[in-house]
Amino acid sequence: MRGLPRNGRPRLKKLVRIGTLNVGTLSGKSREVADLMKRRKIQILCLQETRWKGEKAKEIGEGVKLFYKGEDGRKNGVGIAISESVKDSVSAVQRISDRIMSVRIDTKEGSWTVVSVYAPQTGCPDKEKDDFYEALDDVIRSVPEDDFLTIAGDLNGHVGTDRRGVERVHGGRGVGSKNGDGERILDLAVAHDLAICSTFFAKRESQKMTYSSGGRKTEVDHILVRRRALKTVRDVKVLPIEDVATQHRPLVADLNVILPPKVKSPKKKYQDGIGPVTGEC
Repeated sequence: MRGLPRNGRPRLKKLVRIGTLNVGTLSGKSREVADLMKRRKIQILCLQETRWKGEKAKEIGEGVKLFYKGEDGRKNGVGIAISESVKDSVSAVQRISDRIMSVRIDTKEGSWTVVSVYAPQTGCPDKEKDDFYEALDDVIRSVPEDDFLTIAGDLNGHVGTDRRGVERVHGGRGVGSKNGDGERILDLAVAHDLAICSTFFAKRESQKMTYSSGGRKTEVDHILVRRRALKTVRDVKVLPIEDVATQHRPLVADLNVILPPKVKSPKKKYQDGIGPVTGEC
């Protein structure tokens, strides 16, 4: 038996890999990011602590296009690197601050908004954290309800293993105990019905640690999706440490998303909050 005729077979969705990585600084490392994406088959990589000043888009090698936002070359900065197979599907870019930016991608099932985030560290003032989460809350509210939504980044918080009261957004497979900044993540997740993806997948604790410094290992990087779309997430895992980042390991999620076929098109210019217009970046 040969199975169903080609025209009668159910169409399988292609897995798209999205990731997040705090690079410490992107200076002198952009080509390494492109190489990492090619080797690890990552189509979309959210970057934090890029420390690149400005609001631009540039090709960084291997067909990868990087959209970035930075206000100070000495700290913060976020970016979203898009592989050659996906970059022509980017329809809009929003650069909110040096801690939050997003891209909107056309898929065959609708639009996909990807947000790269870099939350203030534990020792930062509460006012700075409040401002960050208020801005992120505004961004999420601005995303159309029928968009597929992914938030990925260094959220600098521990969500722990205790899921009491937050069972819908926390799968119970976190690491250690939650802290105050983890509570902020959970509050955001509950407010917008976002699943913290890694907590729904069983992995060895060593395979969940995204950050290592001075012998201390923790899980501070996270990927979130709308809870109703959790079924599209096929796997979440931490990859081995890369030379491009000395303290953080890449966190990736494999998603069932149908992207349009790659087509040749004119180069595109993007501005905050609007779609592409013809021209050079």
